[in-house]
Amino acid sequence: MDNRIPALVFGAFLIVTGSLMLWYQLRSRRASAEDFKLDPRDRRFLDTRGRRRTQVAGLIILIGVMFPVGDSLIPWKDAPTTFAIYWLIVLALSFWTMLLAIGDMLATRMHTKVSLDRLKSQQKDLEDAVSKMRQEHAKSSEKTS
Repeated sequence: MDNRIPALVFGAFLIVTGSLMLWYQLRSRRASAEDFKLDPRDRRFLDTRGRRRTQVAGLIILIGVMFPVGDSLIPWKDAPTTFAIYWLIVLALSFWTMLLAIGDMLATRMHTKVSLDRLKSQQKDLEDAVSKMRQEHAKSSEKTS
C-alpha cells in the first residue's frame, strides 16, 4: 500500500470541507449585504465574522493542499530538517485556524449577549409604555363614567 494515500485522502477531505465552508460563507455574506434592515452594529459584526470565517476556510483549504504536497514531495529520510520545518509550518497554520475559530466563538457569544441585553431593554421600555397607556386609558374611562 502506498504511504501517500492517507495524506491524499485527508488533504482532499480538508479541501472539500474548506471549499464548502467558503461557499457557504460567501453566500451568507452576500445575503447579509443585501439586507438593508440590519442595524449598523449587526452589519459590522457580520462583516467582521465573515472575514474571519473566510480566512478560516482559506486556511483549511491551504492545509488540505499542504498535507499531500508535504507528504509526497519532501523526502523525510533525505531532508529531515526541511521535513520538520514544513510540518511545523502546517502545525502553526492549524493552530492559527483554531485560534480564529475560538475567537469567532467568543465574538459571537459577546455579540449575542449584547444584542439580547439591548432587546431586553427595548422590551422593558415597551412594557412600561403599555403600562402607562393602560393607566391613562383607565383614568380616562373613569372620567367618562
